[in-house]
Amino acid sequence: MYLFNVGRDTLSESFFNCAEHTDVQCAMHVHFSIEVVYVNGGELVMNVNGSDRIINAGEATLILPFEPHSFLTKSHSVCLVTEFSPELTKEFYSAVKGRLISTEVFSLDGEFIDLLKKLSGVAEPDLLSVKAALYPLCFKLLEVCRFKGGGKKLDSTFLEVVKYINEHYTEELELTTVAKAIGVHHVYLSRMFSDNAGMGFLKYLSLLKVGKAAEKLLSEPEKNISEIALSCGFGSIRSFNRQFYDIFGTTPTEYRQKIKSTTVNLPF
Repeated sequence: MYLFNVGRDTLSESFFNCAEHTDVQCAMHVHFSIEVVYVNGGELVMNVNGSDRIINAGEATLILPFEPHSFLTKSHSVCLVTEFSPELTKEFYSAVKGRLISTEVFSLDGEFIDLLKKLSGVAEPDLLSVKAALYPLCFKLLEVCRFKGGGKKLDSTFLEVVKYINEHYTEELELTTVAKAIGVHHVYLSRMFSDNAGMGFLKYLSLLKVGKAAEKLLSEPEKNISEIALSCGFGSIRSFNRQFYDIFGTTPTEYRQKIKSTTVNLPF
């Protein structure tokens, strides 16, 4: 079983990461990057925006910025996961920005898959190689996917806010303190956050903190639940248990046990 590290900073304009994984499991999380998941073998179940997507060998799915999603392998899966900043393919992002994908699972093939495999695991790939793989990929995505209106439109101030939250989530964050740090009125920030993220400030903060905690529940088995809760910015174990249950529909203890046996219920 492999658990993703969801703590990377995906707000960088040059962010790119490609990796092949076997029997992947990943807690519910959100990020700014665009993500394409291609299944080489087996079957992968993803929960995106509250709906399950079952992806078989030769198929893929596209996840746009700030769409909550998780990974679950029930039996066996081999997949190629590519994440990249919208800034790397501005033309593609302009075409899909503010829209929702209606083609959730689709067949995917092309020489770009071999290029992505070559970039898999490369710590600092050169920009030319990255774009040589991403542009054919994005062209193919526009060809095989259908989109509709009603998606998320992101602005620069919102990205500043998200970056600040991601860097300070272990502190006692409130809407007013974040607004003051960014230099905007808290009422404006509240409205802007909902418009851009598709969820309220508190919901995003809870999702981020619970996602970090879910990762630590599996990657740090030597730590008890109280230690993990405090390390992720929860003021009390009671608050942590309540928020964890609201998102995953199970307690932290049950989650830790179930995910290890790959029978965990998907969030939302």
